Amino acid sequence: MSFAIENSYTRITLGLDIIAKITQGPFAGFHELSIVKHQIDLHDVVTVEDSAGPAIRCGHPSVPLDASNICWKALDAIKRRYGIDKNAIITIEKNIPVFGGLAGGSANGASTLRLLNKLWDLGLTTAQLIDLGRSVGMDVPYYFMGNTAFDTEATGILEELPTSLRLEFVLVVPDFGVSTKEAYKNIDYHRIAKNADKTGAMKKAFLKNRREEVIGNVHNDFELSVFKSNPRLQSIKEKLLDLGCKAAVMSGSGSTMIGVLDAESEKETIQKQIGYTTLFVSSKK
Repeated sequence: MSFAIENSYTRITLGLDIIAKITQGPFAGFHELSIVKHQIDLHDVVTVEDSAGPAIRCGHPSVPLDASNICWKALDAIKRRYGIDKNAIITIEKNIPVFGGLAGGSANGASTLRLLNKLWDLGLTTAQLIDLGRSVGMDVPYYFMGNTAFDTEATGILEELPTSLRLEFVLVVPDFGVSTKEAYKNIDYHRIAKNADKTGAMKKAFLKNRREEVIGNVHNDFELSVFKSNPRLQSIKEKLLDLGCKAAVMSGSGSTMIGVLDAESEKETIQKQIGYTTLFVSSKK
């Protein structure tokens, strides 16, 4: 085999609590989070192929083509961990919006590890890939589980939430991004971590396939700080609700806004009136 290829599916966050800043241990400075992640059918395409030297290929102008790219980091990580003296060209066909809180880069990083495992016939288990992924990025381990899961990221708790629920969403992609660094910098520690009950209820609702209870517990602590410096995002949320979405929430640290749809949602009306790029997506099958 000289190359391997896969669709690299991303996720949205339907519940997100910022619990606290970690002050001790190897992840000091990071934050303990409490997130319900839900994989959707939006994907990039990642290809890896043997080569004499490392390289990234991507036509999107905002995707770095050097060692700062998470896929390059994934390549370096697997080579170091297992003493591999090989290289690969990694090609990324982008469909997932960049800098939108959808973790497309992390999805691509996980795909790179999975594909190199296949290309080089390493025989790594899912547990080994999760452990390796954690050294590449906090959001990477989730993608070896996929579907719906509860993830604390830095503190290493990753739990599958088996469910047969299939949901429909509209993603609103503004023409401006949100700096993850700024989102964390502006956290109001007096206001966060108040919604643990909602997260717990959402976990149970997914496990019991209770759609309305999932929708009723949608939330994101990052909205508390991000909306303050980006009021247009709050306006998008309000407009999604006015246009009939069952719930609306920011994904990750932004700037993509999610509207939860139902069978009666008027997609054409939403697309015409929202004023920004819209993508209609579903739960990944």
